[in-house]
Amino acid sequence: MNKWINMRGILKKVIGMILLIAAAVMIVLNFQKKGTESSVPEDESISEEADPLAHTSRNWEDYIQMPDESQIEAANGHARSPYIAFYMSYPGITKAEEYCVDFHADHQPIGTYICPITWWTDLSILREKYESVYNDYSDEPGGYCGFQRLEDGSRVFIMSVWDIFCKDSEGNVDLIVPTVIYPKDQGQAFEGDVEGSFVQCIIPYDWRPGRDYRLLLQQSTSETTGNVVWTTWVCDLAEDSWTKLASFDVGSSEVNLGSTGGFLENYIEDRAGDVRTMELSNFKARTAGSSEWIPAESVQVRYNASLGIDADEYIGSANYGTDGASFWAITSGVNGIGRETEEVEDFDLEPGDTSDPYE
Repeated sequence: MNKWINMRGILKKVIGMILLIAAAVMIVLNFQKKGTESSVPEDESISEEADPLAHTSRNWEDYIQMPDESQIEAANGHARSPYIAFYMSYPGITKAEEYCVDFHADHQPIGTYICPITWWTDLSILREKYESVYNDYSDEPGGYCGFQRLEDGSRVFIMSVWDIFCKDSEGNVDLIVPTVIYPKDQGQAFEGDVEGSFVQCIIPYDWRPGRDYRLLLQQSTSETTGNVVWTTWVCDLAEDSWTKLASFDVGSSEVNLGSTGGFLENYIEDRAGDVRTMELSNFKARTAGSSEWIPAESVQVRYNASLGIDADEYIGSANYGTDGASFWAITSGVNGIGRETEEVEDFDLEPGDTSDPYE
């Protein structure tokens, strides 16, 4: 009997050891699986635990009926979610030496492009010399700069400047091509693209959900070429930390920064259903020879009005408007959860902070 009891005790220990080993193997396999899966990262939630410097700018559920996962999934892969383009109005300003705007994104899923500043080039000097001045994308070439969330979940800054075609009365065309001078060797040229001919720079910048940032666009003159230079900077306002992003030698001394706008875009159809938000505030501009910053007085919104993309290539819902000195927008590829929109809407802005943005 004692021998049987001892054998049973040994058997229990062996079984226990086997179960422990099996559990350990399962834990290792699960860890390895999580480490090797190529799943698409989800939109991070905003919390002080995830990022103590992040905060939600507003209760977005008051502006759109938030879709559930099944609605988002059903909307993915068919078309892009709404494209929100906006155009700024500054009293008495048609060209400037600096533009500045603060921006904040609570929801920035994969496929998001927030462009706080697009601009059109003031070509008045060139147009006095040539019969026509244009780009193969638009009669009003310019540039844009903003922040994207890529398909692999990473975040980047992107800046593009269009080539300028100058045609004389005999049909001869002089081509003005910009050059990226910072960071070095980062420019990529596109010719006859769906967006025309331009030079683009894309660099990593980890813009985070729920953080406040400031984007600054400056014009200067190159000491080397004498041409106009356009430079972008970003400031993480919570840390008061400035980062130089990119500089372009425009290729001419006879151009200026003209009027500005921007946009919120979903550029990956497979992520169209996701909610995207953008809040911009403290729009201001400074003209050459002046130390005074002028606040924007109004913003015009054009719904699904992107050059080169038909309106029927967009689906979904949106809401947008102004509060004080802020312009906000929210979109999703899910139909019927936003407000009724019009093709063009105008909104007033209250003056924001007009102090030097870099002090």
